[in-house]
Amino acid sequence: MAEAPHGAPQAASGVGLRRNSLNLRRLIFIGLAYFSLAPVIYLNMGFMETDSGGPVMPFLFILITIAVLPTAVSFAVMNNRRPSAGSGYTWLWESTYPSVGLWLGWMMITTYVVVAALYPAAFGTFFNALLAYFNVSAGIWTGIAGGLVSILLIGYLQHNNIKLSSTVISVLMCIEGTFVAAVAIVIVIKGGALGHFTGQPFNPGAAGAGFAGLSLAAIFAFLSIAGVDGIAPVAEESHTPRRLIPLATILMTLIAGGYWTLVSYGFAISVPVSTVQHYVTAGQLTPVLPIAQKYIGGWAVLVPITGFTAALASFGAALYAASRITYAVAREGFVWRYFSHLHPAFQTPWRAEVATLVVGTVALVAVTLWQGGVALTYGYLGEIFVFFVLILYIAVNVANIVYHARFRRSDFNWALNGVLPVLGIGIDGYILYKGFFVSELALPFASGSSIVWFSLAWTILGVFWTLWWRRRRQLSTISLSAEV
Repeated sequence: MAEAPHGAPQAASGVGLRRNSLNLRRLIFIGLAYFSLAPVIYLNMGFMETDSGGPVMPFLFILITIAVLPTAVSFAVMNNRRPSAGSGYTWLWESTYPSVGLWLGWMMITTYVVVAALYPAAFGTFFNALLAYFNVSAGIWTGIAGGLVSILLIGYLQHNNIKLSSTVISVLMCIEGTFVAAVAIVIVIKGGALGHFTGQPFNPGAAGAGFAGLSLAAIFAFLSIAGVDGIAPVAEESHTPRRLIPLATILMTLIAGGYWTLVSYGFAISVPVSTVQHYVTAGQLTPVLPIAQKYIGGWAVLVPITGFTAALASFGAALYAASRITYAVAREGFVWRYFSHLHPAFQTPWRAEVATLVVGTVALVAVTLWQGGVALTYGYLGEIFVFFVLILYIAVNVANIVYHARFRRSDFNWALNGVLPVLGIGIDGYILYKGFFVSELALPFASGSSIVWFSLAWTILGVFWTLWWRRRRQLSTISLSAEV
C-alpha cells in the first residue's frame, strides 16, 4: 500500500462505531432512501413544473443525473481510498490542509442537519394533505404537529441498532417506490391528459419559462439527485467499506436517476402544466394528490400515507449522515465531545442524533411560521441544502485530484482522478453560480435571496470558527480517527 497522507492514522483506536453492520443491500436502500424516491415526485413536481413552465421533469432528471455522475465517481474513489464517517471533512483535511478540512466539517454538519430538517416539514405536508383529503381544515399548526410526530417516531426508531433501523427504512422505501411507480404506469396506460405518448417531457424547448426557468427548476432536480454522498458517513459501519461503499454509491445514483426519469414521465403527461400551476397557486399541498384522484380514484388516499412512510425513510437516512459527521468532528474535540459518546448497547452516536432532532424541531417551527406553511418550509430548506451540498461536492472533487497528485501518484488515473473531477467541479460550480447567484438573488428576499445571504453568512462564520480553532490547536499534529 502506498504511503498514507500526513496526519492519517494507521489504525483505529478505542471503541468506535459498530463495524460490519451494513451489507450492500442495506447500503443501497439507505442511499435510495436518502435520495427520497417518492418525496421527489410528490413535493418537487409543483416547484419544477411551475418554475420551468413546462412538463420537462424527465429531461431535467436525465440532465442532472449525468451532471452528478463525475461527483459520484469522486465519492466512490475517495471512499475506496479512505472510508471514514467524516468523509469529505477527513479527505480535505488529509489531502490539502487541516484547516480546509475543518472548515468543510463545519459545512458538512450544516449540510446534513439541514437535510434532516427537511423531512419533518415533508411529513407535515403529507399530514395536511391527508386532512384535506377528508375535508378537514389543515393549516400551519396542523402541519407543525405532523412534523413533530415524525420527529418523535424517527427518534424512537433511531434509538435502536443500525441493522434494525436500516431494515425498517428499506421496507418503507420499497412501499413508497412501488406505489409511485404503479400510479405512473396507470397514467401512461390511460394516455395521460393528451391521450397519446409525446416526446415533450424530454424537450427543453417545452419549458415556457425559458433558460431562467429551467435554471430554477434545476435546483429542485439537483435537490433530488444530491444524494451521492448519503452513505459515505456510514462507511465505518459497513462490511468491506473500501469495496461496498464505492459500488453502492454508483449503483444507487444510477438506480435513482433512472427511476425518476421513467416515473416522472407519467406525471409529466398526467395533466397540463397550467393545471399543476393552478394546484400550486391554490395552495394544493402536493399536486400528485389531485392527479392520483383523477386516475386511481379513492386509492389516492395512499399518496399522503406513502408520503408518511417516504418522509420517515428519508428522515432516517438523513439522520444517519448528520449524526455521523457530527460524531466524526466531535471525537477530535472540535465540537462538544459530548456528541462523540456512543450508545452503550448499539454503538450509535445517539447524542448527536438527538441534537439533530432538536435543531430540526426548532427549524420546523421557526421556518414554517416565517414562510407561512410546511410545504414552503420544505422548499426553503431544500434550497439551502443544495447550496451547501454543492460546496461539499466541489470540495470532494478537489480532494480526488489533490490526494492522488500528492500521495498516490503511481495510481493516478487521468480519467478517474483528473478529467472527471475537473468536470465535476465545473458542473457543480456552474449550478451553484447560475442557480443561486443569478436566479435566487433575483427573487424576493423572503422566498429567494435570503437563502443566498443566509448561506453566505453561515459560510463566512465557518471560516472564523476554523481560524479560532487554528489559533487554539496545532492542527497539523492531529491524526484523524478511524482508518478502516
